[in-house]
Amino acid sequence: MNKVANYDTLDYDYSTYWKKREYEHQSEQLVLKKLFKNIKNGKWFIDIGGSYGRLLPSYYDIYSNPIIVDYSLKTLQKNYEHIRKDFPRVELIAANAYFLPFKSNTFNGGLMVRVLHHLDRPLEYFKEIYRVMSPNGIYIQEFANKAHIKAVLRALFKLDFSVFNKEPYQQPKKGNDEGAKRGAYVPFLNYHTSWIQEKLKDLGFKIGRKYGCSFLRLNIFKKLFKTRTLLFFEKIFQTAFSWVNISPSIFIKSIAEKEITEKEYSELNQILACPKCKGNLEISSTKAICTHCKKEFNKNENIWDFRI
Repeated sequence: MNKVANYDTLDYDYSTYWKKREYEHQSEQLVLKKLFKNIKNGKWFIDIGGSYGRLLPSYYDIYSNPIIVDYSLKTLQKNYEHIRKDFPRVELIAANAYFLPFKSNTFNGGLMVRVLHHLDRPLEYFKEIYRVMSPNGIYIQEFANKAHIKAVLRALFKLDFSVFNKEPYQQPKKGNDEGAKRGAYVPFLNYHTSWIQEKLKDLGFKIGRKYGCSFLRLNIFKKLFKTRTLLFFEKIFQTAFSWVNISPSIFIKSIAEKEITEKEYSELNQILACPKCKGNLEISSTKAICTHCKKEFNKNENIWDFRI
């Protein structure tokens, strides 16, 4: 199994995935609008797996220093110009989600959407994102719901009750080789809501609001109804059914509970750290060298490449 779904393998263009998924995209924007409500004047924000900046409008006006982190260097390079044209304050960095190139207690806000299902070591990632979140930092985690209503009905029909246990579920392959060579077997994990909440809580996150998303994610609904009609009902369902876990996608808002620190950073170079050993970096315009382990990192076509 490939441990990372590497979109650079076949020069995969993630934006093509969304060309026929306007309903899903707008549904996620609706959820994020609710979760970001009443948050004002944030500073550093991290979007893990942010790719070509699809979700930038949801947080750009709230946080003064947004950063998109993605494993696909090619995607960031390809989209750099048009992203910076519309969102000049955003920084784009290529990095592995398990080894983030930032100092601890840095980010006031963060999110991961449509990425967790590709990580084969989610607990390692949760530990790393908790490390870089600042005290009282707000982190939003989206995940594919193991026990959505369609999956439950299908399981009951087969008398398969494993859908109700909390362990992550690896989806059958069925062409889920997104971002890898054809025939490769990449992680594609669905999660139980209680499992996600428990793991985040164990690390020190306080669990906040939860919303379901894309309640009407069925091809038959998209064929029968216009997107605006689907979104009308989606908005209602997100509020009315936030207490149950029947949608294919779930968003959880959490707060990093830590001791208050006095550190504040104003420049990108001040928050960067070696992703391997977390040591300080000596940074020039195109190169960063760790003062501890001596590992070198380069800036390629405006994008820092901190992947390890």
